[in-house]
This record gives sequence, structure tokens and C-alpha cells, in this order.
Amino acid sequence: MKRREFLVRIGQVLIGDYVDFSRKPAKALKSMQPIQFVSWGGIGSPDRVKGAASLGIDTHRLPLSPWSNEQGEYDFHAADIYLPLLKRVGLRAIVSIFSHGVPDWFWQRYPDTKPRNAQGEYGTWAGSIWSPQVHTEVLKGIKEIFTYLSRRGLLDLVDGVEVGVGMEGQLSYLWGSFWAFDPYALMAYHYFLRGRFSSIHHLNTAWGTHYAEFGDIFPPSHYQQTVACHTFLDFYRQSILETAEEWSEAVATRVQPKIWVWLSHFIAPDQRPYAARYPEYYLSHLRQLGRADVAIVSVVPGWQTRPEVENLRKLGVQTIGEWDITPTPQRQLQQAQLAWDLGCNGLFVGVLENLMDDQGRLNEVGSITKRIIKQWKNGKRPA
Repeated sequence: MKRREFLVRIGQVLIGDYVDFSRKPAKALKSMQPIQFVSWGGIGSPDRVKGAASLGIDTHRLPLSPWSNEQGEYDFHAADIYLPLLKRVGLRAIVSIFSHGVPDWFWQRYPDTKPRNAQGEYGTWAGSIWSPQVHTEVLKGIKEIFTYLSRRGLLDLVDGVEVGVGMEGQLSYLWGSFWAFDPYALMAYHYFLRGRFSSIHHLNTAWGTHYAEFGDIFPPSHYQQTVACHTFLDFYRQSILETAEEWSEAVATRVQPKIWVWLSHFIAPDQRPYAARYPEYYLSHLRQLGRADVAIVSVVPGWQTRPEVENLRKLGVQTIGEWDITPTPQRQLQQAQLAWDLGCNGLFVGVLENLMDDQGRLNEVGSITKRIIKQWKNGKRPA
């Protein structure tokens, strides 16, 4: 059963106030210059914007949080400062919706919205994507972001949007455990099973089990090669996809970005079920909706293969290789070489604070990054 239908039926949020869930066909994308060299972060100093342009960076992802403070106030002032500056120096501006930065007041008010694993451990790396309270706050915040940008005359300065969903804004849960044991996850899972199987008898026949009712069933504590576990994995990754669809729809009802960006890493094969990191699955569906143009993908050795990255490019998605957000000089060169060897279109260079001082003067990492970009643009493997 679809997660969006579950959220509506349990009657805890009026989702329709914030988003229209009707699917829209994918539209033809406008032609655009390839994105290649991408930075992220709050920038911290206007002079760093000029420094970024001099480096050869062409795109910056500016984080804006959809979460208010306890008084219901939002802080989008970074947009006033940096969107005009980015446009002035010729950098594309991507609004990065920082949905995983859940504030303390929310955890205190709704403690059962924290993700939970089979061992009873709670995570604060993001809110439970099955929680109506999380859903409501994020959708309300997305509405506030674009209302603010429109009111301040900044929407025309926005080239693209990145919708953060799970851990660190990735299409992912935290690895190492299945994080679907909070009360909302369990309700959603039971609802999913009732939609998948017409009766508990049919479930027991398929699984070889003897459950008396759907409410007796829990997610697996660890990955197993069983029908039951594979059924759960369908639910687990579908939940991320549907969250991405819903939250991006909240954007699409207010603005039509020229560029849709997603943070969608791979991970070591033995951890993929736990983290539910399946970039091709998510991006193929989002691409069909016309909402996937660029993917920030991992380049960590052993996490992905060149054919897997190539499959994303075959979808029409540009791929930007990422490993470290604050790399050392040696790591910056290493991740550039890995991204090149994997066939990525470009490189995520990290936060600007790690490349230069607040006057825009390059440090050692920045100097190596400038050399990498020049070599890449000239068709040479970074060295």
C-alpha cells in the first residue's frame, strides 16, 4: 500500500494543505550547460563566492532548512545574501532543502518520531519518514522557503532544487540496521502488507510462516535471503521513493526548477539493504516525473562500479562524484581521480570554507582543486 495513502488514512495530518499527490507526466527538459564542479554549504563570507568562480566551480548548493524554531520562525537570510552574489559571478544556485537537520524542540515534543532499530536504539540523523508530524513540518517548511523567495524577488535567481530526504539529505537510511521499528514505521509496514496480501493466510503461504494477524509482524532484525525479508525491502525502499516524490511535488507546485538535484550515494553491497541505497531505482522513477537531472554519487572504493554509474548516465542524469565534504589535499586529488575513472560528469569539491579563507584566498586544498578543475576541463585525468 502506498505510503501517501497510509498517511492520509490514519488521519493525523491534512497533507492536502501542502501538496497535490497527483502524478504529472515528465516534461521535456530545457537544454542546459553541463554541471561539472559543485560546492555546498553556507559559504560564510561573500568574498568566497568570487573565489569559487575563480576556481572554476560552476554550481553551488545553498542549504536552507525547512525547520522552524520553537516559536515557528524560519531563517532564510542566507538566500538574501548569497543568491544575488552567486548569480552575479555566474555560478548556478541550487537551493538545497536541509530536511535532516531536525531541531531539538521537535524531538522533545515528538520523541517517537525518531527512527528506531530492532535493538531499541534511536537515531537522530533524520526524522522517521513514516511520521505524519515529520511530514507536516517538512512540507510546511518547503512552502515557507518558496513563499519567502518569491516575496523577496529571489526565485528567478534559483537555477535548481535539491530535496533532502534521509540521512545527510541522501536517499538513504543510516546503514548497519533496519530503521523501521518506530510506531509509525510499524503501522505503515502493516498497512503495506495488507495491500500486498489479501489475507494473513496468503502471507503465511508465501512466507512459510504462521502469523495470526498482520499486527504480529515485525520487520527483520537483519538481512536474510528470505521472501519475508525481500518483501520488507520493497516496503523500505518504496518508502524513500514516495517521500522523495511527495516532497519534490511540494516544490513543483510552487516553482519549476530548471535543474533537479539528488544526493544518492551507493554503499558497500553488504550494507545496501540496510541503507536502502539504490540510486538507479530512485532516479529512474524520479526521472519519469521530470524531476531528476543531476545526481551526487559516491566514489568511495568498493561502493560502486563504473557500469552502475554509467546506468545513471544512460537515464539522462548527470553524475557528480563525491567522497569527502572537507577533503585534505591528498583526498581531493584521490576523489577526483576516482570520479574520473568511474566516468562521472564532474566532481563535488566540498565546502568553500575548506578551499579558501574568508577573503577568498586559496589554501592548499583550493590550489589543488583549481589544478584538478583545469585538467578535467582540458580532458585530462587529474594528477
